Amino acid sequence: LFRSLVFLICYKEKLNVSYRRFVEICNENSMQRMLCIKRIPHYTTLQKFMQRIDKRLFEKMVRACRKLLDLKDVTGSVDGTGFSNTNPSHHYLKRIDGVRVKNYTKTLFLTDNKTKLILNIRTHSDHRSETLDFIPLVRELKSTLSCILADKGYDSKANRRYCWDNGIEVHIPVREWKQHRQGYGLKPFLKSKYRKKAAKLFDKSKYSYRSLVESVNSAIKRTLGSYVCSRRADNQQKQVTIKAIAYNLELVGRSIKLWLFINC
Repeated sequence: LFRSLVFLICYKEKLNVSYRRFVEICNENSMQRMLCIKRIPHYTTLQKFMQRIDKRLFEKMVRACRKLLDLKDVTGSVDGTGFSNTNPSHHYLKRIDGVRVKNYTKTLFLTDNKTKLILNIRTHSDHRSETLDFIPLVRELKSTLSCILADKGYDSKANRRYCWDNGIEVHIPVREWKQHRQGYGLKPFLKSKYRKKAAKLFDKSKYSYRSLVESVNSAIKRTLGSYVCSRRADNQQKQVTIKAIAYNLELVGRSIKLWLFINC
């Protein structure tokens, strides 16, 4: 039953419909026969299952998708985006917890540049810097990654050092910080030896492929929706993670069909 519920939750997000409408569609198409169950669960069962399940389980499912394509020595890109929270109004959120939150769910993707598969994901509903999630994203896939690309927002000594210490090539542009000195105007900070090393190792030609992660952001929003309808912040984060799973499974399915067409 657990696997059936997980499948139904992912398929519901793929269709981008409400729980009630999704159950109606499943009954109209006799989905219970395919799943080998007696009947499709009530829509409230799916809602309660969504509330009880831990977000980390869905994140593990996102990371597991790479094994279906047997990805190794991956060149990945890291970038952040946002999914609008259309259902809960600002006044509703203020009334239930008294905390002002963003009107979107912050999401960070680590994607494979070759297959455009989402390798890892992080979601937040609070005011949090993206660079704090760089190392956790890479740490869980360090045995699979060979190169990481990211924009200036992730320019950090800790981020580069972690990649170098784990044998991962990293290309992040070095920021040109400036300071004001009386009588001299704006002048760039003197670069340390570390930042000189980072600037020397930076390869602009390889970094140009970082833009591929933008196409992944666009594809998942155009096909699965750029918004989430859950009221609770934790459910909003789960819904975005499930969108990533649905996107990955569709991509894997296309790759398998292409392989069968070429080899059969």
